[in-house]
Amino acid sequence: MADPYIDPFETQLYGKFAREQMAEVCTGRVPALDAMVQFAIHTQESADAAMATVIANAPKPLTAVDAARVTAEAADVLVRFGSHLESLKGRPVDVGKVYRGDAPSVLARRRLTKLSAGVGHVLSEARTHRAAIRDADHWIGELESAETNLEALERQQRASRVAQVDLGPEVAAQRELWLATYNANKQLIRGLLAHVGKPELLPLIFDDLAEIHRAAGVTDEVVAVVAPPN
Repeated sequence: MADPYIDPFETQLYGKFAREQMAEVCTGRVPALDAMVQFAIHTQESADAAMATVIANAPKPLTAVDAARVTAEAADVLVRFGSHLESLKGRPVDVGKVYRGDAPSVLARRRLTKLSAGVGHVLSEARTHRAAIRDADHWIGELESAETNLEALERQQRASRVAQVDLGPEVAAQRELWLATYNANKQLIRGLLAHVGKPELLPLIFDDLAEIHRAAGVTDEVVAVVAPPN
């Protein structure tokens, strides 16, 4: 099942990430199942679009921080800084350690909580390795700006959660439909990965599985149903 804390707004991040990762990670692994992968991508895209339409028509609290701009700018600096580190002569800084094992482009597409934490970690590493990084002050300044903006966005989202809780029955109903599609696609991809012996790749596609579950009793294991004796 999906993380029950995926709110209507987060569906847009989780859905987009899953679509992109299904295409990147799953296509071609089992050629005979490529049509299934495309089906999963298409149904997820349709669910994301339907959710976006309902959200767009729902009343919204006034906001001061432009979420799309802030996340796009943070993603941009993460990718550019990763490329800069790769360009340094002799590779004096371990990019894998700086980005905690994620490719910069993957970290850049994470949802807000993980994106913010990722920027904070990259910034800390940049400060630690300042002497080895060309134009370090410039990059640290860009990362600090991104961190500040992301923190402001997180505060804004926390403050607006009360207003978001009651977005009306249409949003709640559409979220349930979205979750049904997301979970169905998760099961399809789980099966594909089982065929190639790579179940550990599932959290790289469905980002909620990369989180530590925050609700008691939540699991992503398929529970076998045992029929009662006759």
